[in-house]
Amino acid sequence: MLDSQLYLVNGVVALLAAAIPIYLTIRLNNNLRKLTAILTIFILMHAAYCWLNYFGFGLLSDGVFEPLSAAVLMFFGISYYEIAKQEKVSIKKMAVFCGPIALLFVFLGTIILLLGTLSIFVWLAARSKDIRSFQFQISIFIIIWILGGVADILQDSGIIVLSSMQGDIGLEIHFASLVFLSIMIWLRFYYSQKSGNRTIKALDAK
Repeated sequence: MLDSQLYLVNGVVALLAAAIPIYLTIRLNNNLRKLTAILTIFILMHAAYCWLNYFGFGLLSDGVFEPLSAAVLMFFGISYYEIAKQEKVSIKKMAVFCGPIALLFVFLGTIILLLGTLSIFVWLAARSKDIRSFQFQISIFIIIWILGGVADILQDSGIIVLSSMQGDIGLEIHFASLVFLSIMIWLRFYYSQKSGNRTIKALDAK
C-alpha cells in the first residue's frame, strides 16, 4: 500500500476509534465527561494529522498536529491520574499548570511526550494489576506508537534500509497502533454493554 493511501486508511481508523469516546462524552457527566472529551480531542486531532499528511500538508501535520496530539494524550494521562486518585484538582487548573509544560515538550519532540505519557499509564497499570484494564491496554497502544516513531528516525537516518517495495515501516507500525486503539475501544464498549455495566466501564477509570 502506498504511503498516501496508508495515511488515508489511518485517518479512517482513527475516526472509527473516536466514535465511542464521542458517544461517551454525550452520555456522561462531570469529570468523566471531561475525561472522555479529552480522549475524543486527542483521537480527532490525530485523525487530522493523518488526513493532512494524505492531502500533502506534511509540514503542518508532522510539525504541528502530531506533537499536539501527543501533548493532548499526555494531558489525558494526567487528567486520568488525577481522577483515579480522586484528588481535588480541577481539570481547568491542571490545564493552566500543564499547558506550558506540554508546549515545551512539543518543541522537544513527540517521542519525549509519548514516553512521559507512557510512564503515567504504566504506573497506573502496575497499580491496577490487571492486563484487562484500560491503563494497561492504552500503554500497549503508546508503546506501538513509540516504536513507529523510532522506526521513522532509524529509517530517515539510514540505519534501517528497506527496499521501495517495503515502504515506510514507521508509518506501517503507526497504522498498527491505530488499529489496536480502535479495536480496544470498541471491544471494551461492546463488553461493557453486554455485561450490563455502566458505560464508563468501557474506560475502566479506576
